[in-house]
Amino acid sequence: MKRWLGKVGPAVSRFFLEPASARPLGVLRITIAATLLLQAILIAPEFFDFFGTNGVLQEGLSRFFSEPLTPRLGTAVRVLGAYGLSERAVMSAAGTIYVVALFALMVGAFTRPASIVSWFMHWVFTSSSYTANYGADVFAHIFLFYLMVVPCGDALSYDNLRLSRRESPSWQARLGLRLVQIHLCIMYLSSALEKWPGPQWHDGEVMWRALNLPVYLQFDFTWLANYPWLCKLMGWESLAVEMLYCIFIWPRLTRKLWVALTVALHLGIAVFLGLHIFGLLMAAMTWSTFGFSAEPKTVSQKTGEHQPGWMPEPLGTTT
Repeated sequence: MKRWLGKVGPAVSRFFLEPASARPLGVLRITIAATLLLQAILIAPEFFDFFGTNGVLQEGLSRFFSEPLTPRLGTAVRVLGAYGLSERAVMSAAGTIYVVALFALMVGAFTRPASIVSWFMHWVFTSSSYTANYGADVFAHIFLFYLMVVPCGDALSYDNLRLSRRESPSWQARLGLRLVQIHLCIMYLSSALEKWPGPQWHDGEVMWRALNLPVYLQFDFTWLANYPWLCKLMGWESLAVEMLYCIFIWPRLTRKLWVALTVALHLGIAVFLGLHIFGLLMAAMTWSTFGFSAEPKTVSQKTGEHQPGWMPEPLGTTT
């Protein structure tokens, strides 16, 4: 027993604390910020109609539906309006701050302050449109929070150039990456367990409805009525990818396959259901955190050149 515990302790320590490259966290930072910038561009033409006091969701209703004590645009408009600032000026300033912070986060310029401002402004906008939020907004807010605390600016960032700083492995990068990876595993498993009791996932009804409901309709899929087994197969495939994610995403032998399956699943949602931001965001999370090596560069014995590893090592392995 003591001998077994003597092996488990170091393995767990290596898994969570062995120095690692921050490159996967840098890719996560870039992809999340870029996706949210795309979302901001798509919303921009209807920005004032969507978030304004007399917009689609008026201020009184927005205040009623939102969580208490959360920051909202309406509160800023009322407070700053007392000093002579118009609603349009306050909203324009808020939108500009958010976009600038996201751009700074994407390029890794003053990364820590940019991540804090991005997270807070995202909170302001989601609180101001509470009833219009969906999965993409929730996951974006969660992972923006992670970007505030993990060393995502230690790789692929303007800060490294500005400070003449080399990318170097650290235990903080390993711990931050593991937190994000474990969160993804829990998220996919809980999603699959929630869907599993529903017979509509087993008989293909969910896929038929999703592809043919007017709100999601992108292409004509009525021909699937002649092939019900296809809808059933797609439903089971989605369940399998999510249910087995936390098992097959870790071993080196199956990791590439599961990254590809997960990315394909979410890109399919983006293309065939029109949920572009959700699909891109979810694909980016798995692709960045499991698709890039966190292992420090090693020196090749044959060439003497630095060779980066491709994938993070599973629990209990050494480099």
